[in-house]
Amino acid sequence: MRVSVISFTCSAAFGYLFSKMKEDDVEISSSVVVDQTADNINKMFDISAKDSEMIVFVGGQGYAEKDILKEVLTQRFNVNSVYTQIAQDNLNRYVALSGQPLPPVFAQERLLSFPDGFECYPNVFGYEMGAIGRFEGKEVVLIPDNEEECKYIYSTYLEKYLLNNSDSKRNKYVYKLFGARTEEIDSSLKQLDKFKSCSYSYTTDETGDTRIVLKCAPRMSQSTIDEINALLIENFKDSLYSVDDFELQEVAVDLLKLYGRKLSVAESLTGGEIAAKLIDVSGASEVLFEGCVTYSNEAKHSRLLVKNQTLSQFGAVSSETAYQMATGLLNTSQCDVVVATTGIAGPSGGSAQKPVGLTYISVGDSKGIHIHRYVFSGSRNTVRQKAAKTALFLLIKFIKKHK
Repeated sequence: MRVSVISFTCSAAFGYLFSKMKEDDVEISSSVVVDQTADNINKMFDISAKDSEMIVFVGGQGYAEKDILKEVLTQRFNVNSVYTQIAQDNLNRYVALSGQPLPPVFAQERLLSFPDGFECYPNVFGYEMGAIGRFEGKEVVLIPDNEEECKYIYSTYLEKYLLNNSDSKRNKYVYKLFGARTEEIDSSLKQLDKFKSCSYSYTTDETGDTRIVLKCAPRMSQSTIDEINALLIENFKDSLYSVDDFELQEVAVDLLKLYGRKLSVAESLTGGEIAAKLIDVSGASEVLFEGCVTYSNEAKHSRLLVKNQTLSQFGAVSSETAYQMATGLLNTSQCDVVVATTGIAGPSGGSAQKPVGLTYISVGDSKGIHIHRYVFSGSRNTVRQKAAKTALFLLIKFIKKHK
C-alpha cells in the first residue's frame, strides 16, 4: 500500500510518522509540508491520489480559525458535516480522565464535527481526535498535530493495517544492546553487507541503550537468517541483553521470574529510578521485594547498617559504602539478589578525587557482591538515568551468570 503524508507544519508528529513508516517499510509515495489553505489541500489531494492508496493529513483538526481541513474535505467530498455522539463520548472521556475542562461550545462544535463517513479515533492526549474514512477510492486519515496522539493512533490502529497491506513485507528482527561503543556497532553491522537481501539501522540514546533493527527479504532462507542471528549474538555477546524489542527492566523481571529470584534495591543517587522502572513492568510484584531510597548517611546507617566508620573514613560515595549497602539489604530484606547505587549526580558536590558522575553500583547475592565503578557524563538527570540503566544491565548479566 502506497501512502502520501501531508502536514501543515514540520512538527514532531510529522517527523515521527515519517520515520516510523520508513522503519516499517511502508511505501511512502510523498511527504510534504504545506500551508493550510483550501487550494493547497485540494491540490495535494489530487497529486497524492494519483499514486497512493492512503492519504494522511497531519494537523488541521483543531478549533482555531486556521484549522480548515475538515471544512475543505466536507466540500470536496460533497457530504454533510456531522456532529456524532461517538466524538462527543470521546471528548467527554478525555476530559474525565485528564482533568482538563471542557472547551467552549464553539470549540466543541469545531472539534466534534467531521465530514460524514469518517470514523473517529479516541483522543487520549488532547482535545483533537483523529479519524479515518474512504473517499474517492482512497483511505483518508486525519491525525492531530500532537506527537503523543500521533504515536497512539499509529501504533494502535494504523501500523497493523499498513503492515498487513504492505506490498513489500519484510521480516523484522530487533536486537537490544547496552554500553556498546559506536565503532563496535558499526564494525559488526558492516559484516552484514555481504547479505544482499537484508538491511539494518540502529539508534542509541544518551544512556548507551541501543536498538538495532534488521530487515530481511521474505525470500531469504531460514539458514541464512540463523547465520546472521548467530553472527550478531557472537559479536555483541558482552552488550546484548535482548533478541527482541524488550526494555532492560522487562528482561530483568523476566529473568528473575525464570530463575525464581527475589530482588531488593537500595538507591542513593538514582533516587528510586531503578525500582520505578521495574514497577513499570507487569508482574514485577512477583520478584521485587523492596526498594529503598537511602539518600542520607543516616538512612544508609540505620536502614542498611552501613558502618559510621565506613562513611566517615571513605565517604558515602565509595566502593566500601556500596558494598555495605548491598550486604545490609541481604541481611535485613527478604531477598536473595540485591542492587545498590551511590554516587555524585552533580552539578555540584564533586572534587578532584571524586568527580561529578562518579558512581558505584553493587550487584550480588549471598555468595558474593560485585562492585562496579563508573564516571558518567552529562546533566544531573542524565547521570541518574545512566546509573539506573547500567544497574539494570548489570543485574541482567549477574542473573544470567549466577542462575
